[in-house]
Amino acid sequence: MAAIRALSPLIGTIHMILIALMPGRAILGTYAVGMSSSIQNTRMVATSVVQSAPDILITYQGGDAQPDLYSLTIIAPNATSFYTVSPGGALSTTGTPVTPDIGAVMVLSGAATTNQDHVVVVGHFSDGSEQVLSDVFV
Repeated sequence: MAAIRALSPLIGTIHMILIALMPGRAILGTYAVGMSSSIQNTRMVATSVVQSAPDILITYQGGDAQPDLYSLTIIAPNATSFYTVSPGGALSTTGTPVTPDIGAVMVLSGAATTNQDHVVVVGHFSDGSEQVLSDVFV
């Protein structure tokens, strides 16, 4: 009987702690669910970037999000931004961006050095979103 009396306050204390923690867990759970709704889905679009001295070649390979792709931006090693301005992959720093054809090869002429050259390819989609497709050193 003495053992039951000794456990009763302990069990009561544990219950009080659990009851006090439950609203905090509910608030954290609600916050986490709310945050997940703002996370964007990753779009499946592929590019490859290779060095072919003295040029850097970017090949657009398509993917599931091909219908939603609006254009590509290529950020060259010298930080200049180029846009696809023809379906065949022509690049320009000005002009109207267009969607490249699958298999189009974009050429950064004379951009390759003997060092590791940093190239970033960004996809722009019809809903206004952007996604980094490649971020590589070649």
